[in-house]
Amino acid sequence: MDHLPACKGCCSLNPGTRHRPPEIKYLWVELSKDIIIAPPLLPGFAAGLASLTALLKLQHSRESVSFNRRMAGKVAIPMATPRAAAVAGLHSLVQLLWLSLLAYPRVLFVSADSAWAVTDWADAHATFYGGQDASGTMGGACGYGNLYSTGYGTASAALSNALFNNGLSCGACFQIRCKLDGSSWCYSGDRSITITATNACPPGSEGGWCDYPKSHFDLSYPMFQMLAQPVAGVIPVSYKRLSCQKQGRIRFTVNGNPWFDLVLVTNVGGGGDVAQLQVRGSNTGSWCSMNHNWGQNWQASGHPELCGQSLSFGVTLGDGRFQEFPDVAPGSWFFGQTFEADDNFH
Repeated sequence: MDHLPACKGCCSLNPGTRHRPPEIKYLWVELSKDIIIAPPLLPGFAAGLASLTALLKLQHSRESVSFNRRMAGKVAIPMATPRAAAVAGLHSLVQLLWLSLLAYPRVLFVSADSAWAVTDWADAHATFYGGQDASGTMGGACGYGNLYSTGYGTASAALSNALFNNGLSCGACFQIRCKLDGSSWCYSGDRSITITATNACPPGSEGGWCDYPKSHFDLSYPMFQMLAQPVAGVIPVSYKRLSCQKQGRIRFTVNGNPWFDLVLVTNVGGGGDVAQLQVRGSNTGSWCSMNHNWGQNWQASGHPELCGQSLSFGVTLGDGRFQEFPDVAPGSWFFGQTFEADDNFH
């Protein structure tokens, strides 16, 4: 990020590197701006990819041509071969793609907008788990532990893979309403609930409702019964993202040891979902980026010098908003403590 200075030796984070072959130009081919093909790949489409790769290699046998399918509605082709060969290959690919659509009319399409980021009403389904007292919803894949002490309570849900975003959707807030025209078990009236993502609903559970690419909410029992009669089991719903209105301020729990910091971020307002976290010691001067570990836990390794310094945190939300929370932890901090900042996202 441009407004954050680089970490100058304060941490050894080992974020990993990505290597791209030099001097390879990419021809971006728009498949569609509105839809993408959800996995598994259509057999014909996969064959088209293989055919195009073979054609390019045949045209320029001395060069190694990689072929990548991008899940952003685009196909990237390293243009190490003559353009004419690429165009010919693309023509064959498009033909095979349309043949696949004719042969497999039940193919599933999903919006190119990420399912976890929709701000207009979208369709999903909902079930419930955790018992009538929601005791079984405590803990979970976001790392929040006791949902009462971390500020989430029973207004929570486990998300299917399509919504969970590898844990980066943890803390996001959704408005959900039961579709009256889709189930007789929905309560009448314009009822809706607001929940926070606190857990993951693993594939294969809930009768397959949480399998990719389905958008699904496994609600706590108290939340489900606000929308429909629990005897329904599963209901069709509409959902959308909205800003999180949290009581109190953002919190940071510092775990680990002097050589490995693991920071859990909770009670986040605004977008609610943390996309990037930085830490800075009072004597360090530079921000150090932390790596996503799991849920809303962020890690940084190899900087024992932060011990004894007061800690500030820089938080970037999934919508790109950044805010600095200075001197959250005093110089006397120790591992296992939770610190509340002076502010929150709004």
